[in-house]
Amino acid sequence: MPYGVLRALIVAVALSLPLVFVVRSKRKLTWTTAVLLGSWLVAITVVLLGDVPSRILYWFDAQHEPLSERFTFLKFWEGDLGGNPGYQVVADIVANSVQGLFFVIICAGAYFWGERHRKEGKFKS
Repeated sequence: MPYGVLRALIVAVALSLPLVFVVRSKRKLTWTTAVLLGSWLVAITVVLLGDVPSRILYWFDAQHEPLSERFTFLKFWEGDLGGNPGYQVVADIVANSVQGLFFVIICAGAYFWGERHRKEGKFKS
């Protein structure tokens, strides 16, 4: 795994660690707490949906030639593929797949957390 991607994932994990305490909290969620929690989640989301795929694309730009020289089956991506260099198409597929995976995980986590809190009556109105 490229160092930049690993570093971005470490930042996201470090930002996410306190979420364990928030999820297990027995307190009701007030409006102010919800806004602060939402801002915090946006920061984590920006790292996972923006920074990690961006660093994957930068890594592909820097490493496509050495990789195609080392692995002969990757020679195809040095040629033209759909009007772009082949490695860019492959990089976009990989980065978008990673981004989509994080998006689904974030949406599912938010949905299940919200449903559990709604059923337990932890939301104030």
